[in-house]
Amino acid sequence: MAMFKTSILLILMALFSINADAQNDKLMEWANQGTVKNEDYNSEIPFRYVNGYIFIDIVQNDKKYNFLFDSGAEATLIDKSIVNEFEFEPFSTTDISGPLITNENVNTITLLEIKVSDVEFINIGAVAFDLQIFKSKFCDKLDGVVGSTLLKKAKWQIDYENKVIRLSNDITQLITEKPEYTLTTNLSEKGWGTETVELTVDGYASQFDFDTGNGRSKIVSQPNKIKNFTSDNKGSIIEYGLKKTAKDYKFIAKSITLGDIKLNNQIIALESEVGNYQLLGNRFFENYIVTIDWENHQVFLEPVKEILPDELFGFELDFKANYENNKIEVATGLKKFTKQNKIERGAILLKVNEIDVSNFSHQELCDFWNMEWKQITDTEKLNIVISQKGKTDELILTKKKLI
Repeated sequence: MAMFKTSILLILMALFSINADAQNDKLMEWANQGTVKNEDYNSEIPFRYVNGYIFIDIVQNDKKYNFLFDSGAEATLIDKSIVNEFEFEPFSTTDISGPLITNENVNTITLLEIKVSDVEFINIGAVAFDLQIFKSKFCDKLDGVVGSTLLKKAKWQIDYENKVIRLSNDITQLITEKPEYTLTTNLSEKGWGTETVELTVDGYASQFDFDTGNGRSKIVSQPNKIKNFTSDNKGSIIEYGLKKTAKDYKFIAKSITLGDIKLNNQIIALESEVGNYQLLGNRFFENYIVTIDWENHQVFLEPVKEILPDELFGFELDFKANYENNKIEVATGLKKFTKQNKIERGAILLKVNEIDVSNFSHQELCDFWNMEWKQITDTEKLNIVISQKGKTDELILTKKKLI
């Protein structure tokens, strides 16, 4: 996720607060260390695919821990509450404070051993800090993130249809015939971290992070890139945002080119939450069997279903589950609608179609959001009650074609 990336980079820069060249050398040493203990291996591990995010179980001392599988994370992360379950050596320590982390003691460490399935990774650069700052995002407690410092040590294949990840030291164990598409990935000059691919949107080419930690739309960029994307008229761009917040956008690009892949009429989301990043994520990759060879900077894509042209339908408001306070919040909405109805950040959904959603337990919210919400929002109209600043408002939302 983009907030992981931003946090990790800030942490690492602070941890290695020395002159620029020495800092980068130290970061490279930490990030690129490690290997796989198994000489020859060909293994697999099932994953849970929840709302566009991939989760796997890491077993340590006979306990299962919930890890996000995130090629967009600059580093492997371990929650401080469980780090002592793992064998590790300290690398560096500092106090970090900022917009996402407040007075947090953070450690870069060397994980002496961590297993994915039966494959043993040794001496892996990682960061230990309190992942509960992301508690609102996921239903199940997040114990860690399998990031690029570990992923770069093996070949990987993600099979979304069968919900299994395969890993091997030999790419020919994962692909016996050449897949339909081969992409070249790029690594930044710093020599470690997330790989990118070149994506062309309506004639504008730029680098997008290859990010399996992105469960948003298929293609996500920054709002300040809006001027770089061509469009026939302003009516084809939809503005989103709450009252007194920055504008986000969605539009349908006429043409998308990724290597030899050419697509037409695809939704592009421009979201301020991604900061300075551009992301290609699971909503795109789930249409392929994805095989990754970081050593040779290649990704192989074998189509399993056709990516059809998009149409942009939606209600005037979008919602999100907050698993920390067990509420459903207004995430964003059509800018004109939220301005007209004075809907601000912090608005809470109380009722939807006479269903009271205001007093869920944690598990009730998880079950409702994962099993019932999609069915409820498949209708053409929603009668809702929201609360903000101690006042309640009744609204009728109507699904319509936005572009």
